Amino acid sequence: MNSSDYWAIAEADIDIQNPVTDRKLRLLDDFCDIRDGLRVLDVGCGKAWVMRQWAERFTIDGTGLETNPKFIEAAKRKPPASGKLQFIEGPAEKFRPEPASYDVVLCLGAAFTLGGFVQAIEWMTAAAKPGGAVVIGDLTLKHRPAVNTHQHLPLDAIEMLGVVQRHGAEVSALISASEADFERYASHHRHATLRWARENPGHADHDAVLDKSNADWGYYLRTIRPLMGWTVYVGRKTDQ
Repeated sequence: MNSSDYWAIAEADIDIQNPVTDRKLRLLDDFCDIRDGLRVLDVGCGKAWVMRQWAERFTIDGTGLETNPKFIEAAKRKPPASGKLQFIEGPAEKFRPEPASYDVVLCLGAAFTLGGFVQAIEWMTAAAKPGGAVVIGDLTLKHRPAVNTHQHLPLDAIEMLGVVQRHGAEVSALISASEADFERYASHHRHATLRWARENPGHADHDAVLDKSNADWGYYLRTIRPLMGWTVYVGRKTDQ
């Protein structure tokens, strides 16, 4: 089935499409010094919860990059009170930002759209102004497995922080999901996909939705829950 259709089903019930709470994400207001007049770029914005919250209260000029038309539709549903937002549908890697032109470059849970964490940081720091905020949230390894399973695992927090800093952004803050945050997020996916399957028994994608739901739920229980967390790294691009 189409990946966009699956995620529209799995994330039908949630507006924040990452394993973190609204209270924690509001810390970005301070850590990014959000104020009137900023240019913001949100990579893989989904329903653009963070950027929409900022545009409600500040006259920001925001651009969201997203491949899923249903998420863009949701993001556009209510025009913001203060700021101006535009959304560009298509692969983030095909968007060519003007170098050093954004005050905040944000990528929460979508580093894969730019080729992975390292490639995303390189792309994002190039787009940020000197002194601008570079914000990336991704899976972070908490514990290495006792037995080498040869499966691909993310970097740990120290390694990821080092990647950000080697690419010209000084990390100033971290925001980490709790185990309960991640459990809520994964459970929303599981609940929504199983509900959809019950309500659509004859749909052509019924079995494909269940297969992916089962695979993702199993991966969360066996691998993510014991070994990984999810952390937002907030950096400031250096003046060099």
